[in-house]
Amino acid sequence: MNSYYFYFFILLAGLVIISSCTPSEETTKKEEVYIFDEVPVENTITPPTTGEYPTLEESYYVVQIGAFTTQDRAESFADMSRKKLLNEVSISYSDKVNLYVVQIVPFYKSRPEAEIVRDNIRQIPDFSDVWIITVNK
Repeated sequence: MNSYYFYFFILLAGLVIISSCTPSEETTKKEEVYIFDEVPVENTITPPTTGEYPTLEESYYVVQIGAFTTQDRAESFADMSRKKLLNEVSISYSDKVNLYVVQIVPFYKSRPEAEIVRDNIRQIPDFSDVWIITVNK
């Protein structure tokens, strides 16, 4: 009879251990979203809707967040980026690198402003390899 109590005790202890290891509430992952600081309009450049870079006398800076071999992959990444960054992005095909590039809009007249945006975006895990393109230098 004592062996039954022993097995019952072991079974009961096992159930207590198992039930204490499982979470009692559903946990959810909270996404961090960066909302860009306002950059004065006079310090930005809006790209043409054709996807080409504007032709200007001075250099300007583009924050690029991705480059893809197919337009479908670029569009999928751009859609995800718009949701996470809450900012407009553009997709264009670059003949120089033969890739579809995904870039933050607007472009910046000042490299330090572009660097601030780049550095803030890099803190978000999906965007750790963001870089800056210098145009018309």
